[in-house]
Amino acid sequence: MADEAKKNVCPTCNGKGVIDGVCETSGEWQGKNADGQVCTPDQKCPTCKGTGKVEG
Repeated sequence: MADEAKKNVCPTCNGKGVIDGVCETSGEWQGKNADGQVCTPDQKCPTCKGTGKVEG
């Protein structure tokens, strides 16, 4: 039963339903932001549509 549940976990987001945003720091961005970081926001996983599981 546990193996079957693992098969349905979304591989893209590891079952979380959300893809975590990523922050990067670069000298190029120092003038644009106070901390020099550019971050992508968290987003709903497109593979499982935020459910954390895939059919099949």
